[in-house]
Amino acid sequence: MKCYLQALLRIALCASLLVTQAVSAHPGDENSLVTNFDCDKSYPNMIDSLPFPLEEFATLKCFGNGQLIMAKSNWSWRYSGSFFGTPRIPASAHDELTAIPPPYYFTNVKVGEARSENMSGYLDKLMTDVMTFRPKVEITNVYDIELTNNHDSLIRLVIALEKQGNGWLLVCNPDCRPEYVILFNKR
Repeated sequence: MKCYLQALLRIALCASLLVTQAVSAHPGDENSLVTNFDCDKSYPNMIDSLPFPLEEFATLKCFGNGQLIMAKSNWSWRYSGSFFGTPRIPASAHDELTAIPPPYYFTNVKVGEARSENMSGYLDKLMTDVMTFRPKVEITNVYDIELTNNHDSLIRLVIALEKQGNGWLLVCNPDCRPEYVILFNKR
């Protein structure tokens, strides 16, 4: 009888932990139990590839609540102020989306390249505005990428490429913030 009660108590404890996890899962979490996003399902206007230069070092992935952009397997990404966080750019990467339930996915991508005569001033402004953006090697190209998600929120990326193909990725929603500066390099 004592074994039976202990087993029943363990089952009840496990069940309550499982229910607590399901109830407290935030819909914005990648591993959220709230939504099971299926990349193979056809969503209106969902993009399925990334444009140049993003396609060189990034890939689209799908997780529980939608799409995100992350490093390709042969590239290393890290936040400029950390070696521990795993940089990812979710389609939900916008403050105004906290109250909107998933799914989140990218519907449009526009790429623009900074002209060489404007690049120096643009880089100086970025370094003034974003204290963690401090390139030590010459920047050869700068690209502005605008990503729109299915909730019509705009996520802006600035890509600053160095000579060796390594570079910087700044995530701006709408402002470029120091904690969202990603360094990338080929492994």
